[in-house]
Amino acid sequence: ETLDRRVPGQAAGFYVTNQSGPWEAFKCIDESACLASDDLTQRCAENKDDSVLVCARCASDYWPWKNRCNKCSGGAAVLPMIFMILGFIAVMTVTYYICNSPVTRDASALLATSVSFGMMLTGVQSLSILGQMSVRWQSPLAEIMEVLQLFAFDVELLRLECVMSGADFSKYIGRVLIPVVTVAVYVFYYVASHLIMPLFGLEPWHFPKTFNSVGQVWQALYITISLVAFLPFQCYSHPNGKLSILQFPHVICWEEGYSRWFGTGVFFTLLYGVGFFGACLYANIVAVRRTAQSPVYLQYFRFLFFRFRVDKWFWG
Repeated sequence: ETLDRRVPGQAAGFYVTNQSGPWEAFKCIDESACLASDDLTQRCAENKDDSVLVCARCASDYWPWKNRCNKCSGGAAVLPMIFMILGFIAVMTVTYYICNSPVTRDASALLATSVSFGMMLTGVQSLSILGQMSVRWQSPLAEIMEVLQLFAFDVELLRLECVMSGADFSKYIGRVLIPVVTVAVYVFYYVASHLIMPLFGLEPWHFPKTFNSVGQVWQALYITISLVAFLPFQCYSHPNGKLSILQFPHVICWEEGYSRWFGTGVFFTLLYGVGFFGACLYANIVAVRRTAQSPVYLQYFRFLFFRFRVDKWFWG
């Protein structure tokens, strides 16, 4: 059969298209997704959507994991999301009571455990950043990096494609709003505790302690929060000179449709990366004066000071 050379062939690891006019080649961030082919209707790996730039999305009724598209398995797809929601609720509840436990003069076992866990969480988040780089990790590091992506709010394990359909921008919004959802959950807990707990003779949640719990969660996940907000600005280059978002490679940076990604990224980067850091810095600067006026101030910002001696408060 004679090939029609008016249509170019496609080399492995590249995606050839003429959607915007002339034929162009785009580099696939997942090289195994783009096949060497003379038939551009079969240029993506099995179960990938050929119509999506750089084969960046799975076909309908499939979900991505380990650079492959896996078949959705009916009701089993809902279980990971249920476990995530239950785990999220449990962690938020436990955090309130651990972060607001009674203060002791000497370092307690709980304090030492909390500090150690915080250091471990910081290290894990730092490793998750390495996992997002375009580096081909070898086993067993590859498997470790895949699991650590959960700490970067990468929710592929939840199989969202199996339970809902939506554009990738909606998925980004879902990831970047997780810290805001945390605040909403704590507000709900606070209100619900005042409505329900007194009926059983239990003490409802205190607002300063609830505020401290939110600050503790945001501080613990600060690296991940900032990283997710900055995702729209992490672009890689193609042979044709264009750029794609690293996490969403079918989205072309600085072209039509990118403005909403840019605007959202700027807003949440300022909110999380600059706003939260600035608020913590200000709270630290005025701590001595505000504490002298109202000792309850320390309850609001305990997450900044609980690890340090009173005379070393500024390390917060």
